Amino acid sequence: MKNFSRILYSTVILFLGLSLYGQQVTDLRINEILIKNDTNYVDEYGRRVPWLEIYNTAYNSVNISECYITDDTTGLADGTGKAHWYHIPKGDPKTLIDQRSTIVFYLDGTPLYGTFHVNFDPSNSRTNYIALISSNGKTLIDLMEYPVELRDTNLSYGCFDDGLAYKDDNGKKVANVGYMEHFTPGSTNNIVVGRTKAEVLLQDDPYGIGLAIISMSVVFSALILIFCMLKIFGKVSKAKSRKAAEATAQTAAAADTAALVVEEEEQESITGEEVAAISMALHLYFNGMHDEESEVITIVNPSAHYSPWSQKELTMKRVQRKF
Repeated sequence: MKNFSRILYSTVILFLGLSLYGQQVTDLRINEILIKNDTNYVDEYGRRVPWLEIYNTAYNSVNISECYITDDTTGLADGTGKAHWYHIPKGDPKTLIDQRSTIVFYLDGTPLYGTFHVNFDPSNSRTNYIALISSNGKTLIDLMEYPVELRDTNLSYGCFDDGLAYKDDNGKKVANVGYMEHFTPGSTNNIVVGRTKAEVLLQDDPYGIGLAIISMSVVFSALILIFCMLKIFGKVSKAKSRKAAEATAQTAAAADTAALVVEEEEQESITGEEVAAISMALHLYFNGMHDEESEVITIVNPSAHYSPWSQKELTMKRVQRKF
């Protein structure tokens, strides 16, 4: 029981530790910077000012409050240089960055305008980088160095893939960063410009040859498929008709055979009257008086047994008498 309790407590502590570690601000990355803003993004006051985009690479929400944004990493640890260190206020719900999402800060040097307006302007800074520092004022979370020419160019600079940049041994981002083709404050940097199917088809097949070949192939394939299906259906129907005809013929033959058997049985069967007549004839033949020779006349004794067939009165037609 004690071992089970220890294992349970250890598991709970482990999950709590992982959850706390998973929500650390170390997952945040500086994603895009724009300094010269002449025709681009505007703040909530309608002004065009420099801006900074920070991306949350974690798969959970991270609160950026109490961290620092600066363009001069020296000074705060020893109590100097605080003018270029912006301490993000605590208590604003908008400082909670959703998983794989971004947040925008305005680099306008007017922090009184709100939580997302820092206290310095990089357009007149003596450095050419922006850094994100943890709440202890010492731990560097991320740093992006940009070209000095960015201050005179109406372009943004950042990671081509959100939050992903390759650094050298000194922590400087040297790969997968550069001038951005599109301004993407508050959205993904990896924009794929979509084209309609008609545009893709026009570019890939300007004369319509491929489309014609594909269309004809589809039509002929459908016709061949229909033809094969009809052939198969016809063969199946013929086979079924043949089997039905054979079954009908077998049934008819069986019926004819049964009729012949019945007819033969009827022919072979003799009625009772026929049997009586034959019996009487045989009886008279063996026991009656009759001529045995052609020249001998047999006189029948009336008192003896005689056959009724010899009575003339039975062989003569009676004539009706009139009274």
